Amino acid sequence: MDTRIWCEFTSPVDVCREFILRILKKYNVTLNYKLEYKQANGSFFDMIKIYNQNNIPVSIWATMGDDMGYWINEKNAFDFDNYIRELVEEIERQKLTIKGICIDMESPLKDVQRLSNPKSRLDPLILFGKAVTHNLNKNRYNKAKEILKETCSFIRAKNLESYATCARHCYYDLRFNSEIMQNALEIPVFDIEWDKYNLMYYATMIRQELYKIKRVNVDYLIYHQIKHLKETLKDKLAVSVGVTNVGKLGNEPHYESIEEFSKDIGILKECGVEDFSLFSLDGIMQEKRLEGFLAAIQNSKPAKPDFCRRVIRNEALAEMLLRLGNVYYSLF
Repeated sequence: MDTRIWCEFTSPVDVCREFILRILKKYNVTLNYKLEYKQANGSFFDMIKIYNQNNIPVSIWATMGDDMGYWINEKNAFDFDNYIRELVEEIERQKLTIKGICIDMESPLKDVQRLSNPKSRLDPLILFGKAVTHNLNKNRYNKAKEILKETCSFIRAKNLESYATCARHCYYDLRFNSEIMQNALEIPVFDIEWDKYNLMYYATMIRQELYKIKRVNVDYLIYHQIKHLKETLKDKLAVSVGVTNVGKLGNEPHYESIEEFSKDIGILKECGVEDFSLFSLDGIMQEKRLEGFLAAIQNSKPAKPDFCRRVIRNEALAEMLLRLGNVYYSLF
């Protein structure tokens, strides 16, 4: 089993606290540390050095500037590629070792913020309209895909792991042999040979998103989708779990108890998942909570949730809509 933990806001100095190093080493956890764009400085390199000395793996979660979209997508693929090459070469010059690069692929920040915190009731409709018209640009999508293929090749040539992360909604492209969801989100993911495909199944957020659909069993929805992803991606599948803390948007719902988290891990283990990334260290900087969450990942037992017919019905409806969408997409 491979366990990782995301860290988005905590300083390089604070992630080097004695109890954090001790617990991460005890549970053999990789730190996915977010580096702000062009902010690799002395304290950052000192942090990597300390982790190297303690034999704790570190992967760099490299983001872009907020004005560039923050997460990686079509619009900043070229700049991201150049940035990663410069960053890896600088780490080499510093004679430091990292495990890999986390490529967090999501729609541009301003679009996600507008959807998460709409200023009017029309904002979600406007964004949906944009996604199915302006965003569906095959030339731009394919150009970004070719750039990111080169990024992937560069990372592999450096003997580093490429760890690509995307929203759970990309499941539907794999399930129904499409790329329309990725193109609408402006994130070419599955046509690139990343070492790992990490899908974000944040149960706390999914439950909030689907709370109005009271008869849909979210536990079974996660089980059903992850089971298919495991069958399709096999050892390349990784799953991000959480959340324990607010992220970039500032309004993400998080776990109230470790027991609830443990149950969700059990569902993923029942699907055969062996690569977990916990979001995030920032929300569990207390020694007991950090160890509690990591122990839950290690010790939770596989558990299959109750069957939910509505999950199957809704997926059949999604398949029908996606097939219609693919006909529409063929016109572009």
